Amino acid sequence: MLRRNVLAVLLALPVALAAQQRPSTPPDTSDDFRWLEEMKGERAMAWVRAENAKTQAVLEKDPRFRRLYDEALTVAQAADRIPFVTFIGGQLYNFWQDSAHVRGVWRRTSLASYQTKAPQWTTVLDLDTLSKAENANWVWKGSDCSWPAENRCLVFLSDGGEDAVTAREIDLPSRTFVKNGFTLPKAKMRTAWQGQDTLLIATEWKPGELTASGYPFIVKRLVRGQAPSEATEIFRGDRRTAAMA
Repeated sequence: MLRRNVLAVLLALPVALAAQQRPSTPPDTSDDFRWLEEMKGERAMAWVRAENAKTQAVLEKDPRFRRLYDEALTVAQAADRIPFVTFIGGQLYNFWQDSAHVRGVWRRTSLASYQTKAPQWTTVLDLDTLSKAENANWVWKGSDCSWPAENRCLVFLSDGGEDAVTAREIDLPSRTFVKNGFTLPKAKMRTAWQGQDTLLIATEWKPGELTASGYPFIVKRLVRGQAPSEATEIFRGDRRTAAMA
């Protein structure tokens, strides 16, 4: 995981550095629809809600809609669908949702068990239980595990499915959140482990430190035990053009 994330950063460096060398140009003010680029602007959001309502009305009036919807839901909730797995620390991990686990469970099994007709799964994190306990609407957004040990992971949770996530460190052997472990506040972010006790993080370190498209462009190194305010900056992209890969 670390090698993949570092490779992505290295591939992005030439683009970001080239962007820093470009001469600045004045913003285009001739477009009458620039207000649509205000991602959280009330006018833009009102337009999105109105367009969604029109589209939904057209789709739901189509006589094929209910049949196609029910068929898709049946496939998505089928108990016999093949679980997609990822190898982490020698075991197979899968995120699973069904009618009994609406928000889903992150679970694991062994390779030998996965090869049987009825794998025996161990739940690592139950989002339905966590959401109820925290009165939240958590949506799974994946994980990022330390390498090479792969015994600690950051899990990314979104409030209702939005792009911004919070990150929490979980200990895989005990299946519990790490006490005083890494916890990153809600933001659009990317992370990479640099050893067991160090993270490379791109996030909104201060309010407004985002690109024009709303993504982080500043990478810092955070060592276990440090507060986010103590993280060391190691790279800064261009606010005008940089984007999250």
